[in-house]
Amino acid sequence: MNEMRLRNSKLDVTGRSLILNIVAIVINLIGLVLIVKGFHESTVNGQFSLRLVGGLLMTVGIILMVLLKGMFLFSYVARAIVGGLFIVSGLVKANDPWGFAFKLDEYFEPGGLTYDFPFFEHFTEFTLELSIIISVVEIVLGAAVILGGKIKLTSWLLVLMMLFFTGLTWYTHWCSVTELLALETGEEFSRQCVTDCGCFGDALRGSVGRSLTPFESFWKDLVLFYFCLIIFINQWKIKLNTVKENWLMVPASILVIVFFSWVFGWFFPVLFALIALLGAFVVGNLSLGKLGKAWKMAIYVCAVSLLFSLYTANYLPIKDYRPYAIGNNLKDQMTNGIPEEAEFLLEYENLQTGEIEKFELDQWEVYGDTSKYKYHDRVKNVIVAGRPASISDFTARINYEDLSEEDMQNPYIDSLVTAEYYAYYEEKVELESVYGIEVIPAMEYDTIYYPDTTYKKLRTFVDLIEPTNPFGIDLTDYILREDFVFLMTIRDINSINEKSIADFIEVYEGAKTNNIPFFILSPATNDEIAAFREKFNLNATFLGIDGVEVKILVRSNPGLLLLKKAVVLDKWPSRSVQDFDDIYNDYIKN
Repeated sequence: MNEMRLRNSKLDVTGRSLILNIVAIVINLIGLVLIVKGFHESTVNGQFSLRLVGGLLMTVGIILMVLLKGMFLFSYVARAIVGGLFIVSGLVKANDPWGFAFKLDEYFEPGGLTYDFPFFEHFTEFTLELSIIISVVEIVLGAAVILGGKIKLTSWLLVLMMLFFTGLTWYTHWCSVTELLALETGEEFSRQCVTDCGCFGDALRGSVGRSLTPFESFWKDLVLFYFCLIIFINQWKIKLNTVKENWLMVPASILVIVFFSWVFGWFFPVLFALIALLGAFVVGNLSLGKLGKAWKMAIYVCAVSLLFSLYTANYLPIKDYRPYAIGNNLKDQMTNGIPEEAEFLLEYENLQTGEIEKFELDQWEVYGDTSKYKYHDRVKNVIVAGRPASISDFTARINYEDLSEEDMQNPYIDSLVTAEYYAYYEEKVELESVYGIEVIPAMEYDTIYYPDTTYKKLRTFVDLIEPTNPFGIDLTDYILREDFVFLMTIRDINSINEKSIADFIEVYEGAKTNNIPFFILSPATNDEIAAFREKFNLNATFLGIDGVEVKILVRSNPGLLLLKKAVVLDKWPSRSVQDFDDIYNDYIKN
């Protein structure tokens, strides 16, 4: 009875002093920032001091909030941060469900997470479904935290989810450290470490130039887990928002979303959050049978999120963070890397003082004195941090034997064949003797060494000099220099959207009529390509490409790109390939 009266009474959010509790919260947050900074990989000096001061500030903040009854006020801050971040994180994944599904594939590969936890192997066939579910759950939980709906269930789900993901990011960090040690010691390492958790899809890499390292991902989850615990501790006090509380929580969470939208260079999450949160408030007040207000809100947010995820999964991401985005020049993306500048220093122990001293390599006259110095280690001093190019694996190749007569009429291809042909092919002679059939280069055939009485010349033919080294022709430069070129992508030739092939054939025929190159990029085998051609009668030239890179080009299977001198003019998923005439009039004619 007393508990009911307590839960129904008006809770004092301000505690014993609103100002002092705000100060305590700020102190706590500053301490949290200092601790994270103290553990960050980039912090070289003052790590211990940052951790010590940060820990003290966090402790002082918590003690003050307990004494001043400000933990409930802190839960509002935690709800705005967690809710906003969950909506952004979920929406970024929902924007590109296939991208997150490919990341899950990495986790579930035999050398990945399943190496130590075989249970996860059962999810390999359902990565897209898992991708969509996780995205929707994150968005719904984020909205529920902000609106205060079903907070007991929500807080439990938050804690359990963060326990799992914190453990997962710790595992990826441990794996990467173990792999590095194995490389340094020359030991065998059979695991496949996931270096990018996929927490924000490709948004971080596409906006700030890199993703979180495994260690940064682990600390990101630790911080989120801390805020989730604050919500969990206060769950018995948190109820569904009043109108007044909505005016507080929604703007506060939107500010968090605005910050991350600014980081990602994409402000659609702000619009989406407003649609989700305000729409949930409206739907929650509708009379829809016996459903409670909180459940009506959750169902609405779930429906909106699911529809968005299904749309992007079946078509293309709304915001493309990949280097093959519309408008990007692929040559620029292939050359925008920054070479690392570094020097190696030698560490030697001073036998007299016991201190570790560093020397440049050419100071051997000093550290070479074995009576004074003992070798300790070699360290790398990075002067300018390097950065790989945005595109490093875009290479389109075809074997000479796979060229069609039409391909051979292409002047560029003909020039490549002419220049390299005799580096791969030679005339050979097939001889028969009592020892069996023998094939030798024609230039080595001489009846002095191969007398007619012993050897019978069967035939002369042209073949590869080395059968294991086929004549591969690289058409990457040709593709990137042409005025216009169509690229059809097939990442998995056995699971394509077959209903769309007629649209691709129509574009291929139009391109052929107008002398516009049309290539199919796929990692498929020759047998798979032959079966595809026989089934669909699409005789465009197949070029081999890296299996991972083709997934980045277009998420759809198949997909279509139009390039103009290396610039991506447009791209289409299989479900909405335009007619060739429309493409021609919109992009090529003028």
